[in-house]
Amino acid sequence: MRKFAYLSIIFLVLSVTKSFAQYERTVGLGAHTGYGTEMKSVGAGAHLHYYYTNNIRFAPFFTYYLPRKNIKVWEVNADAHYVVPVSWLFSFYPIAGLSYSNWKFDASKVSDIGLHDWTKHRVGANLGLGIQYDFGYKVRSTFEFKYQFMKDFSQLAVMVGVGFWL
Repeated sequence: MRKFAYLSIIFLVLSVTKSFAQYERTVGLGAHTGYGTEMKSVGAGAHLHYYYTNNIRFAPFFTYYLPRKNIKVWEVNADAHYVVPVSWLFSFYPIAGLSYSNWKFDASKVSDIGLHDWTKHRVGANLGLGIQYDFGYKVRSTFEFKYQFMKDFSQLAVMVGVGFWL
C-alpha cells in the first residue's frame, strides 16, 4: 500500500509540473505599434516570440516609423524577456536586448539650401518592462515600455502588440 501511495504522489508531482510547461520550445508571431520619443513618430512592425524555457523568451522584431520632418527610421531589435506569471492570464517581464537602427534624412524635400542628405546607423541596447495578457486560446496582448540607449538617438519606446502561438 505504501508503494502505491509513493508512486501516486510522484506521479501527481510530475504531472503538475508538466502542466505548467506549456510554453517551452513554442513560437509565437505578432504585430505591434508604438511611439518613439526621439523620432516623435508612430511606428509599426512584426515580432517573433520564442520560448526557450517557460520563463525565458527571445523576441526579435522589426519596426518601421512613419517619416517625420524628412527623417525615415527603421529598427531591428533582439530582446530577451524573463516572463514572470502573476496569474493564469497575466504576466510581466523585464526586457534586455540589442538594437540596430537606420536613420535617414532626405534634404531634397527641404527648402533650406545648406542641408545635406545623411544616413546614420546606430547600434544600441534596450532595457525596459513589459506586460502580457493572454485573452484567448493561444492569443496574447502585450504592452512594453523600453528605453533604447544609442548614440545621438536614445529614446523611450512605448509599444502595444497582439500575437498568437503557433
